[in-house]
Amino acid sequence: MTAIHLLIDGHRTVCRDLLDSAVAPNLSDQLTVAAWIRAEEPRAESMQILAAQWQLSASFNAFSACDAGATDGLACKGYMGGIFDGRYIYFAPNRDGNDRESVHGRVLRYDTHRAFRDPQSYAAFDVEHVTPLRTVNYYGAAFDGRYIYFSPQDEGHQYHSRVLRYDTHRAFKDPASWSVHDLGMIHSHQGIACDGRYIYFPPGYEGTASYGAIREDKHSGQVIRYDTRGAFADPQYWQTFNSKILSDRTCNFDGGTYDGRYIYFAPLSNGVVLRYDTRGEFADPQYWHHYDIGRFHQDGWYVGAFCDGRFVYFVAYAHGTIVRCDTLGAFDDHASWATYDASGTAGLDTGGFDGAIGDGRYVYFIPWTNPQGRHHANWLRYDTLGAFADPQSWTACDASRTDRIKTIGYNGGAFDGRFLYAAPVCDDEAFHGRILRYDTLDEGAFALKYGDCGHNGGLSAAVPGPSFIVNAEQGPRSVSAHRTLAPGWHHIAGTYDGHQIRLYVDGKLAAARKGTGHIQRCAVPLSVGQFADGAAAFRGTIAEILIADTAYGPDEIARACGDRLGRTRLP
Repeated sequence: MTAIHLLIDGHRTVCRDLLDSAVAPNLSDQLTVAAWIRAEEPRAESMQILAAQWQLSASFNAFSACDAGATDGLACKGYMGGIFDGRYIYFAPNRDGNDRESVHGRVLRYDTHRAFRDPQSYAAFDVEHVTPLRTVNYYGAAFDGRYIYFSPQDEGHQYHSRVLRYDTHRAFKDPASWSVHDLGMIHSHQGIACDGRYIYFPPGYEGTASYGAIREDKHSGQVIRYDTRGAFADPQYWQTFNSKILSDRTCNFDGGTYDGRYIYFAPLSNGVVLRYDTRGEFADPQYWHHYDIGRFHQDGWYVGAFCDGRFVYFVAYAHGTIVRCDTLGAFDDHASWATYDASGTAGLDTGGFDGAIGDGRYVYFIPWTNPQGRHHANWLRYDTLGAFADPQSWTACDASRTDRIKTIGYNGGAFDGRFLYAAPVCDDEAFHGRILRYDTLDEGAFALKYGDCGHNGGLSAAVPGPSFIVNAEQGPRSVSAHRTLAPGWHHIAGTYDGHQIRLYVDGKLAAARKGTGHIQRCAVPLSVGQFADGAAAFRGTIAEILIADTAYGPDEIARACGDRLGRTRLP
């Protein structure tokens, strides 16, 4: 057995030099990575590395595509947002034609442990009639560690508030795995956000019982919140807040994100960002604030928001002006806000996106429609290690013809720790099911993280927290705790034995998942407290790192945790 044991007490990890590659173990098909760390702030809504052999790709051309539009004999076309549960990517069903009545409930799922282009890797299930109520047309999804929640939009002729939920511990195609809760509101909800306990549904449009067809003439301010610790069908765990009491413009949002304390709602048409302080009472207006970003772009709409741990980015819809908020500054201080006109990046028409995803260093903006209303596939990427206003920090790539198929028109997506998945909607000619995937990795073997990205595309969300990923030859294998850790000392460990990947927090098993495959060999330097390029820095202190080419068992992990506990003065 080869093992590396690093004692680094007293060093702030954000200031440490990268370790020489010579200390990296010659990995077998087994692995243990463990760290004793002190977290100094409660927020985990950003990627924070403890130890890794993981190098992100500086190039921007690693796209692949698969047409899943005819899966399990179903027409799987037209999706809004995606979510990752640790193994599967789920795409939220929306509509499959230009007709508003073309709404559907055909959930599409991809198994990340199988080949991307293999039709057997995909499954589809029509949930339209599996519950007592009609469950169609959803916009974004959230994952709380067990259940996936789909954000309701409309049923073709009328808006609805039927939240759909799937139990990931049960069979995908079992009707008993699916349930619905109807809030009885004639409102649409667009995107979703999560703070680790509560799920938030941003309000879109509202209708009336007298309307015989969808009319987007009334904007809703009814924010819905669900407490995931309560029974799904119990009304007492559901709340609403009417944001219109703040302003007649604080309504009609599309997507949201969480920065570790505040929920931000992206303004679709009114130009006003809404922010909620999760430390306050949901129904109390004093914990809600708004800021007008309409001044930055005339008639500017925004779809989706992304937080990189410090900055919140609002995604430009049908234009190229990206807006950024510095969460370390006062929300109502103009100095906390900045803009960058990304139009024409790399000589491409980079105006108009729908959601954004991050990989720990880069923020990717998902292409949708340009200012002329035409769908495009010009991806935009921002390097968070560079200055926001520097054109050199921005690049773009035309992915409109990937693997010799037409790959245009996407809305939100998901991230599995290595690959980005864009949810297929439609091009200028037809709705489609052509999934577009991007490989963020240059080369790598593993990464142990204190925090991971809980948001997926700014239109979907998951509970952030510690995670462990291994890059196997067949693709990434990962496991997450799906809970935020309190400030203070913690022991975090990940193990992989070629059959299962496990994550331990403070000596106890937090999560486990099946995972097979040989670990990819790589020459990437071992880095502590950040990626090898300096991105995704941990905000705290790392006292010890252990890396071994064998998979420790529960007793060994508990012993390692207890040994440190006995000689560490905890507050």
